[in-house]
Amino acid sequence: MMNRIFILFVLFSVLFVSACQQNPEKHYLLLSHTRTTDTLVQGVDPRVEALNLDDYDMLFLGGDMTEESSKEKATLEYLDKLFDLGAPTTLWALGNHDNAHNDWVSEFTGRPISYSYYQDGITYVVLYTQEEKDWICTITGPQLEMLKSVTDTISSSSHLIVLSHKLVWIMDNPELADHQGKSFYDWSCNYRIHENNWNSDILPRLRAVQDRGVQVICLGGDIGNNVRTFEEHTSDGIIYLASGIPVSQSLKPEAKILEFTHNPETRTLTWDFVLLDSKVHSK
Repeated sequence: MMNRIFILFVLFSVLFVSACQQNPEKHYLLLSHTRTTDTLVQGVDPRVEALNLDDYDMLFLGGDMTEESSKEKATLEYLDKLFDLGAPTTLWALGNHDNAHNDWVSEFTGRPISYSYYQDGITYVVLYTQEEKDWICTITGPQLEMLKSVTDTISSSSHLIVLSHKLVWIMDNPELADHQGKSFYDWSCNYRIHENNWNSDILPRLRAVQDRGVQVICLGGDIGNNVRTFEEHTSDGIIYLASGIPVSQSLKPEAKILEFTHNPETRTLTWDFVLLDSKVHSK
């Protein structure tokens, strides 16, 4: 009898391990604009604190994580405990509420504020859109050279994901005209993009990558107050996505996060905008 139980246990274990090995799916999460308006107590939206982030293989942080993310090292220590900032699978595109001390941020992440990364068939580029003033979002100098190097050499990746805080790609793109407002505060993103070099220096390179068969996805994080989600597929094949949490209490129930499912074996990547409340309440 005991032998039969042992054999059944072994068979069950083998089947369980085999089933796990046959499921290569990876799960990623974009979290953006998680800040509150509390300038005294630096923290993220409490619902974000309640998420089980162990469910995700990668975290994409779209910026504006707290009201002043790097003004004090204690705040970075807090964010590090939440998001494991030094993990290579935590990618953080700094926003205008994160950049008081960029050198401190690099101490915690172990990386520069703009960089590239490769994992499981996907190449990532993290950009810093706060080089100048809040509304001038140029990509120049070393980070532009880094992006040029990636776009010149990428070949075997299934996807190129470009993560930035500001939705710099909205400006002057005729296919995204519906998202361009007339004032600083009525764009689909939280704040108008006044000036940048995206269309002249970056978009042609991304289109060349797309033409080589690598799916280009641009991820943005400065969103949530005016609209909660953003998804557009332009005629050149590039996909634009963004999600963020509103700071207004009346809009917080509408907050959504962006979840990705990646199968490295089939080279497929899918995504879904999910109500933040549903993830917290389901725990």
